[in-house]
Amino acid sequence: MTIRDSDSAELVDVATKIQTLREKAKHSSNEHGRALDAINRDPNLSDQGKRERAAELEAARKTQRKAAMEQEKQIISDKITALERRLDGYVGYTSENIMAFRDAQDRAESISDGDKAATVMARALRTNDTTLAHAIYRRAVDARWTEAKQAFAAQNPAVAKLVNDVHKLEELRDASFNRTVAYM
Repeated sequence: MTIRDSDSAELVDVATKIQTLREKAKHSSNEHGRALDAINRDPNLSDQGKRERAAELEAARKTQRKAAMEQEKQIISDKITALERRLDGYVGYTSENIMAFRDAQDRAESISDGDKAATVMARALRTNDTTLAHAIYRRAVDARWTEAKQAFAAQNPAVAKLVNDVHKLEELRDASFNRTVAYM
């Protein structure tokens, strides 16, 4: 998953923070390599002493890598939370709005195929049932139901952009292989 300069400011902000974190990790990795070389070249250390110091250094580096990966995931999770709160603002914050959205989410979750989602989406948009339309849209994004997504996005481009950003960030958060490689 790649974030480009042409993506939203929210995504670019996350990418910039992650890039900074990964650059620090790369610098730390280089320092780690130099420290290991220094230990291995130290004429005052026995083979056992070299192994012990190297093991201590490796343990510290492992802890540092794990903390950096967790920090990256936290950056992503924090942005997802912020965007989802903005999305919730489109539905409303009153207790009535919240209960209506929960009901709409239940209805959306019961939809099991894209054709049904498109039909219900069209009806929700036609009757101006924004709460149900939002819930179905979020379900359609997760289930990759193109027709329902496109119908909603055509009438609600700002909301669609936020949901797209959340979806991209969720993919980024779950991309553990790239994260692991970046912190080696």
